[in-house]
Amino acid sequence: MKLARMMVVALAATAFLFAQEAAAPAAAPAKAEKAAKKGAEKKIVGTVVSVDAIANTIIVKAKKGEDTVSVEAGAKIISGKKDITLGDIKADESVTITFKTADGKKVATHISVAAAAKAGKKKADKAAAAEPAAAPAAAPAAAPAAEPAAAPAAK
Repeated sequence: MKLARMMVVALAATAFLFAQEAAAPAAAPAKAEKAAKKGAEKKIVGTVVSVDAIANTIIVKAKKGEDTVSVEAGAKIISGKKDITLGDIKADESVTITFKTADGKKVATHISVAAAAKAGKKKADKAAAAEPAAAPAAAPAAAPAAEPAAAPAAK
């Protein structure tokens, strides 16, 4: 009787282990696929340094430095809601580039140019708002710093 129970427990444990092994490989590719999709497209947000419409490249200055990005032929390029071409993008414009990495190179699939007039207006409005608040409050002049004590003369 004890032998029969031990055999049933051993078979159940073996079946359980085989079921776990069969389920694990199925879950691994799904996780890898999600990671690949997640890592497939990335974004760069920055300011345009230069554009070469002939070579289909754009150089963007971002927080981490300058990035050169190739632009694929079917890339969507927009400014606001309007479709534009790569040649329409000017230096010093703010852009968000969605890209994928192919053969170690960044290839843009979507470029969104920020509306320059709105950005310039916001900066001017902020400067004008900050200026009147700072003008009326005149700060008192700082007292001169005390001179350090003279070092004793060496003998």
